[in-house]
Amino acid sequence: MAESHDIVSHPFTVYFIRTKARDLCERSDFSWSDFEDLQQDMRVYLLEKAHLFDPDRGSLEAFVNKAVCTWVAIHLRYRDRQKRRDSYKAVSLERTRVECDGEITSLGLVLLEEDGRRLERNFCLSDLERFELREAVDHAMGNLDPKDREILTHVAARGVASASRAFGVSRRQIDNAVARARAHFEKAGLGAD
Repeated sequence: MAESHDIVSHPFTVYFIRTKARDLCERSDFSWSDFEDLQQDMRVYLLEKAHLFDPDRGSLEAFVNKAVCTWVAIHLRYRDRQKRRDSYKAVSLERTRVECDGEITSLGLVLLEEDGRRLERNFCLSDLERFELREAVDHAMGNLDPKDREILTHVAARGVASASRAFGVSRRQIDNAVARARAHFEKAGLGAD
């Protein structure tokens, strides 16, 4: 049976942990200053679970993959739970008093359904409006520079960091292409409003 330090120092493990830490650092809720800490935490978790590795039941690579991915899932779930708990502030619409048309009333009576949709940027579109919007977007995409269109499509699907790697350019160049596309869409009447 492999020693726990052999599992952690195995070249595949080192590469896999580095890759997973890099993936996490590319998320908006992590920073690159977390890179070393994330790797260290993954190594510690792997050391704790190393006694479970049985070479007769599977490869070291499969064990490391499963253990590290489990740590990532646990870490993200814990982190999301903390964020939700810390930022959750309940406001009673009935107890919150506001002035409307010279009278004091509850906020719940003043707010309209459209206010909630506007806040959530969840606008109800009719089938015709949805069709027209789709046509306008297709037309604007068709008029984009082909390279910018390719970059924008990649960024929408996989993010800026992935596009930077895929096209072999800096993030700044990707951001510039996205800014050009945004200006193009705004000029076509497809701004954020």
